[in-house]
Amino acid sequence: MTEYEAATLATRYAALVIAALLGSTQCGLIWIGLRFMRRAAESRDKGLKQQGEADDKRHKEAMEAEADRHAEVMQGFERQERESDRRHAEAMEAAERRERESLRRHEESMAALDAQRKGMETLIERTAPPRA
Repeated sequence: MTEYEAATLATRYAALVIAALLGSTQCGLIWIGLRFMRRAAESRDKGLKQQGEADDKRHKEAMEAEADRHAEVMQGFERQERESDRRHAEAMEAAERRERESLRRHEESMAALDAQRKGMETLIERTAPPRA
């Protein structure tokens, strides 16, 4: 083998070694990058899971608070309804009392008118000229 052939083989061998080293380095870097990506994905998944759990907890608390507020509002409505029923009953009783009083006064007025009518008839009979 000539010196040129030996140098060519050595150059090719060196190029192969360098290519192998560069390929191994590239594979290693890709493997490290994939590992970082997997860790980041796992971290993101864990964070999303924690955030989802926190969101679920806040939602549950909000729904419980809303249920409490709803119960309070319904109790308020029930109190208002009872108060309205009580006021209605009072108003109806007052209207019945007024109606009874009005009827009593009407009867008294009618009795007074009847007495006036009888008095007028008596007056007319006494003061009227005698019939022929």
